[in-house]
Amino acid sequence: MSSPDGSAEPLFSEVPKPSQVPVTVLSPMMATGPAVTPKQILAHHSPTQFEEFVYEWLLALKEEEYVDVMQLGGAHDGGADVAAFLTAHRTDDRWHCYQCKHYGKALTPAIAYVEILKIIAVVAGRKYRTLPERYVFVAPRIGASLTQLLAKPAELKESFLDWAAKGTDRLTAEYGAGPLGAALELARETDFARFEAANLDRILEQHATTPYHVRRFGTRLPDREARQAPPPEHTPVETRYIQKLLDVYQEKWGCDPGAMGQVRAHSKAGPHLQHQREAFYCAEQLRVFARDSVPEGTFESLQKNVYDGVVNVTWRDFATGFDRLNAVQDAARDMQLGTNVLVHVVEPIDRMGICHQLANDDRLTWVEEET
Repeated sequence: MSSPDGSAEPLFSEVPKPSQVPVTVLSPMMATGPAVTPKQILAHHSPTQFEEFVYEWLLALKEEEYVDVMQLGGAHDGGADVAAFLTAHRTDDRWHCYQCKHYGKALTPAIAYVEILKIIAVVAGRKYRTLPERYVFVAPRIGASLTQLLAKPAELKESFLDWAAKGTDRLTAEYGAGPLGAALELARETDFARFEAANLDRILEQHATTPYHVRRFGTRLPDREARQAPPPEHTPVETRYIQKLLDVYQEKWGCDPGAMGQVRAHSKAGPHLQHQREAFYCAEQLRVFARDSVPEGTFESLQKNVYDGVVNVTWRDFATGFDRLNAVQDAARDMQLGTNVLVHVVEPIDRMGICHQLANDDRLTWVEEET
């Protein structure tokens, strides 16, 4: 497909991933709840911010029902901002179109008709093989007159055709007589029930399930799940930090690092190991909670804060690795975690567990090798 100037123009490009800025700036709203509602905040978004919000929402929809979500390309987008595909055949088969409109005033029929004609014209001109099953206007405000028309597809169609007839000269100059005629012929054959307006409350409800909601609206974090006990036997993901704990127990109490049963039966090493495993799994639960609740990188930023706050402690001279471990965990427990939004849900045992996550990654070690 070529653009009007004859240059090749790509039809599709991946939906740009929303900003992955970790939530490390703690807003007062995150502690007490927003002073204004997300819907009110959206009303003051710029068009660019609103489009990014829609992309974030569509990522949630992609998980639920779409095989792919893509941005339709360039200035000649053919009346579609974002396409969501229900099959791998994309616009050759079943697809939905989302048209973002963010104005200072409510969306009116006159504005909507311009966009409806665009999508019908590009299909009539074979740029897309099929009309979208659903064509959804997404706007902070939908005017009452447009809302009423969208609820009556036959009346909407009649009103659209009347609008086009009254603007024939202008539209002919814009589209050309042939393309306009083909578009209006297709419009007369088209079921206008496909045109609708998105429910902003529903969009916000779905957006709240994404990791982007807290960053965009400053809402408080959801509650974490209740703490769960670690599995009876340690898993492969625990291998490295447990080995480092076994080195501690061998040095401190003479426990055989190859005899886990002996370690567990030891009056001090056994309970200590169990508590450290509980701490590790609490930190792992926090990692999953962050993945589902805040943008990518927020938990890693918290880990880095902990590492930066304790690494100097590890360089001190200690009589035993057990002393080093205790000193590091004490420092992690007492340190300030800065303005990372996760501080609202971090418990002391999470901080201990993060130390073991860092040990698992070989960033912290308790028993120093002889040099």
